[in-house]
Amino acid sequence: MKKNSLVFFLFLIAINAFSKEYHVDGRNTSAGDGSVANPFKTITQAANIMVKGDICYIHQGTYRENIVPKNSGTASKPILFTCFEKDIVIISATEQMKDWKKYSGNIYKKSDVNLVLGDGNNVYHNQKKMQIARWPNDSDQNEYTLDAKYIDITKGNYSMSFISNNEIPNIDWTGGSIHYLGAHSGCSWERTITQYDKDLHRVYFEELPNNWPFGETHSPKRLENGHRGIFYLMNKLEALDAPREWYYDEKNKALYFYAPEGKNPNEDLVEAAARVHTAILDKDYIQLKGLNFFGGMITITGNHNKITNCMVKHGAERLITNLKGAALPDAAIQVLKGSHNLIEKSVLENGTLNGIYLGSQAEDSRVENCIVQYFNTIGLHAQLLNSGGARAKIFKNSFYGSARDGVKVTGDDSEFAYNHVQKSLISGADGGLFYVTGNSIPKNISLHHNWFHDAYAAPHAGKKATGIYLDNNAAGYIVHHNVVWDVEWGGLHFNWTAVKNEIYNNTFWNTGAAEQSLIDSWVPKRDGVQTNVKDNTLYNNISDVRPWWHSGDGGKYRVDEKEYEGPEADNDFKNNQQYAALPFSVEKGKMFAPLANSPLIDKGLKIKKVTDGYKGNAPDMGAYEYGEAIWIPGVDWTPTGFAWIPGTDYKKVEFINKAKK
Repeated sequence: MKKNSLVFFLFLIAINAFSKEYHVDGRNTSAGDGSVANPFKTITQAANIMVKGDICYIHQGTYRENIVPKNSGTASKPILFTCFEKDIVIISATEQMKDWKKYSGNIYKKSDVNLVLGDGNNVYHNQKKMQIARWPNDSDQNEYTLDAKYIDITKGNYSMSFISNNEIPNIDWTGGSIHYLGAHSGCSWERTITQYDKDLHRVYFEELPNNWPFGETHSPKRLENGHRGIFYLMNKLEALDAPREWYYDEKNKALYFYAPEGKNPNEDLVEAAARVHTAILDKDYIQLKGLNFFGGMITITGNHNKITNCMVKHGAERLITNLKGAALPDAAIQVLKGSHNLIEKSVLENGTLNGIYLGSQAEDSRVENCIVQYFNTIGLHAQLLNSGGARAKIFKNSFYGSARDGVKVTGDDSEFAYNHVQKSLISGADGGLFYVTGNSIPKNISLHHNWFHDAYAAPHAGKKATGIYLDNNAAGYIVHHNVVWDVEWGGLHFNWTAVKNEIYNNTFWNTGAAEQSLIDSWVPKRDGVQTNVKDNTLYNNISDVRPWWHSGDGGKYRVDEKEYEGPEADNDFKNNQQYAALPFSVEKGKMFAPLANSPLIDKGLKIKKVTDGYKGNAPDMGAYEYGEAIWIPGVDWTPTGFAWIPGTDYKKVEFINKAKK
């Protein structure tokens, strides 16, 4: 027995002896051998030879390449890519643009440029994203505000293949693009301009389909909020007339740039997108730690991979020209398939599309303690986090800033807990801080101990920004101990045949004007069959004073008391209370916890697996239990040591009582 143990011990030593450390330093003037004295010049050199247990230490610098490991690690011996000591390392999907020549005024030109990404082409100045040449100009440098014009709603001046506006400048817009957000404001689209009529100030494009998301919903056909959509035009050299704008002439391979403040771009760092990715993890047990990624996506299709203490900046920036649908999987970090992949304690900032995307084939994924902010600037059906895979665990993250929805979780048996979600529906509408759709089949998704707040749509979009939106046929969501406040369109929505959702012990406050109901439902006839929100359970929830529930069919808006009251009620609505005076604290560190002698204390119903462990004689009403440790959602760390200083918007918390007295 002792002999066998000794053999096994010697075997382990032999295995460990084969694990190697490699060093990479882009400043090396030779290819190197990977040693600390003579490091490799590129990460690729290391990635091509590393095997289980190997570590790659990357020294300070910007590496314009992808991390694509050739081999997998194992559970006990993963392959690790990390920074050397505390060096700042940037893996970039861009190439530097030098040797600019003055073209006209403050516009400079660089010749012999080959930008190959099409809609993914981008220009960055000192690592800030610049604006493709457009009209009207992006005057406030805020992509969410759009700075757009309304289309002419005079009959004959709009259709499914053209729009008009007398302010459109008379340049030939043919070959450029139009960005359009309809009056419904639920989804934007972009189209190539096929013709321009200067007399009518009219741009033409390929006729839009009649099916969703176009048709009657997101097209000039729809009149809502007093208009038929807003737009801007882009991607023409003649429109390049303001600082921060650029244009690429694909035919002549020339890049034009008007740098901020009219500066000479040769004096600063100017980069252009060259690759889609910064890392592709299609193997197993790969770890990325302490690295910075710029201008491209990290894509995972392997298993048991781990991203820790990394920052991704501008990971998913692109246009959506001629897109046929309403969504794309592009994201700063996308997990398209594989199992047990982990993203933790990382910062993701800036992108036209998704922050984190967990595809339907990505199972048992975990996202923990991450800061994700400033995504979906383009107004598509994209989110700060979109999770469609089974058994995802999304814990203690801070999410801030989206043109439309905040987060979306639709994978069976998933859990979304202790997250802080705020500032969504900035330029879009008909969405929520938490937004999902379904098929009336229960998902068993747990949504608990989260904060959702600040959803107010822009004037062009109408007041259609809600808190928790269980849209068309959503089913099987267990929603408990959440706080929803400062939204304009109710705290909770059910649409179509949304069934078997369980809503317990939530706190709703400031969820719209006094006449706005806490809960809204849209139950139209579909294919001649009446939809019906039913078999949902709602206990122990609290709100300020307002109508409980409005239900309508899309044409006629009505209060349907059968939703929640009386012997014919479609849903089990019990022990929910409204209060004219604040029953909870608004003091920092104690927000939403019951006050001493609060009417919330011991007034709740017992609910198995939801109110277990309560204090006192019975559970409390709402999201917090008096006498228990006060939970505060979101990240529990302060990011330092990255290549960029993260924004601090994710920390914002404000509560002003707007409730009816």
